[in-house]
Amino acid sequence: MKTVLLITALVTFLVLPGSLYAVKHGGTADPENLQPPSASDLQIIASELEREQWMETLLLKLKDPDPFVRVEAVQNLGEIQREKSLISVCGCLSDENLYVRAYAAQALGNIGQVDISFTLSKLLPALDDPSSYVRAMMVLTLGELQDKRAVDPIRKLLHDEDESVRGMAAWALNRIEYAQ
Repeated sequence: MKTVLLITALVTFLVLPGSLYAVKHGGTADPENLQPPSASDLQIIASELEREQWMETLLLKLKDPDPFVRVEAVQNLGEIQREKSLISVCGCLSDENLYVRAYAAQALGNIGQVDISFTLSKLLPALDDPSSYVRAMMVLTLGELQDKRAVDPIRKLLHDEDESVRGMAAWALNRIEYAQ
């Protein structure tokens, strides 16, 4: 598989007119004027292609009927600091499975800073989730993001029916207050 990726990268970046490699090395798309790639250039090209392929695989797994496959995909997307992963993970906040929703909230603690306003626009309305576990995870994430815009919605959860949600709300408010 890696060999195929490397060959594809070489064809794309060395041979095709107007390729990124051609522009980077000499500013022309003429294959006769290209310098051979260095080993580090090839590693960068191959690793970028692998990352893109991995991202596409994870996005497909978000549609899997098995919720545990979706959880795994959400967890992995939570490690990728990109807008595409952020948008996909936010979409999982409304998944039918409570574990997918909870792990989506947790993943947003890692990647929510990519676009904090977008993240808050998805997390705050989801605080009324029927699962106390999911609500607690969302409040945990809001505490980790430390954005003052979350204070009033979190404050309302100090009166939640579930003790763990109330405790997490107190922790999150404390964290936000001392972060500012």
